[in-house]
Amino acid sequence: MENVEGEQRARRKIFSDMVESGRLEALEILPYVVYGRKHGSKQMCQKIYELARDFQADAIYWQGIWYDGSLDEKMLARLTELPAKPVFCNENGDAFGNFWVAPYPKSLISLVKYTDVCFNQGLGRMAEHFKSKGAKHIHLLPAAYDHVSFNQPINNQAEKKYDLVMIASLHRPRKPFASMPGAKQRPYLIKAFHEEFGDKFALFGHGWSEFSYARGPVDFFSQVDTYNSARVAIGGPQFSDIDYYDSNRIFNTIATGIPYVSGYSPKFDQILKDGEHCHYYKTIQEAVDKVKWLLSLSEQQRQDMGRKAAEYVRTHHTQLHRMEILVKTLEGIRAHKHENKPFPNQDLSFLAI
Repeated sequence: MENVEGEQRARRKIFSDMVESGRLEALEILPYVVYGRKHGSKQMCQKIYELARDFQADAIYWQGIWYDGSLDEKMLARLTELPAKPVFCNENGDAFGNFWVAPYPKSLISLVKYTDVCFNQGLGRMAEHFKSKGAKHIHLLPAAYDHVSFNQPINNQAEKKYDLVMIASLHRPRKPFASMPGAKQRPYLIKAFHEEFGDKFALFGHGWSEFSYARGPVDFFSQVDTYNSARVAIGGPQFSDIDYYDSNRIFNTIATGIPYVSGYSPKFDQILKDGEHCHYYKTIQEAVDKVKWLLSLSEQQRQDMGRKAAEYVRTHHTQLHRMEILVKTLEGIRAHKHENKPFPNQDLSFLAI
């Protein structure tokens, strides 16, 4: 999904490289959000159908979510009836709650029931919800390190401005009691850090103007420099009850070489091991204690720990790794649809050994 054409730098480069190497035969990209906001949802769906039909697509990959209204389900159904019998998939990286707290977008629910496979950054209750709405197959595809946008050497500078840094926004819901659990916990977490670490704790992000020690927002593509200014970084997912879920921030931050302390999501430690690649907390006190422990290590110990975790993420968890899984799965589904071969099993090569 691109709010501005071209902002999906990693995916665009990966797919272009795949075409150049012969891994993909051809490629057409439609920044559907940009197109839809100009022409409307109905024309957007019509455009997607016409592009797939004229291109005689082998696969249709719908990345992200259309948040600006409903989708034309008649046109989605027609995509599944094209003579070329393309594989139709979507990839979702957002987390949702219930009818009141971060409800599932109607467009996403409309979409998943027409896809051959839904790639999702979390399983558990989210997967069950999609299945209840008609999704046929749901495969876990975690977030990843954006090695294109954040392709900088692993940081090894000894001099740091801060002991601890956090980049997070404070979103105030329009409805009462509708804050996501992660957002609800943040003010308490931040106050505890400020009490413990004082001016050596740096908070960046939108919505913190009432906190005197907040340092304002940071451009998404400038995050690495901010993290590199600290000895330890901390964050956490918006929901802690979705199996395997977290955003790409955890991967992008660990890849810098800075030890990362994160809120715990069930089973996510099967992707990044606790105490080795990441350091998880379930309570505010546990978060404070883990940061204090990391800061108690010598500079060399902390750097070695951060470098080892960064090398692991850069070797096993790049956006390229994820797109290779996606393309390989789509090839398997195409063989299933055209050659009557078995539907491909979930690729779990991203799990920590």
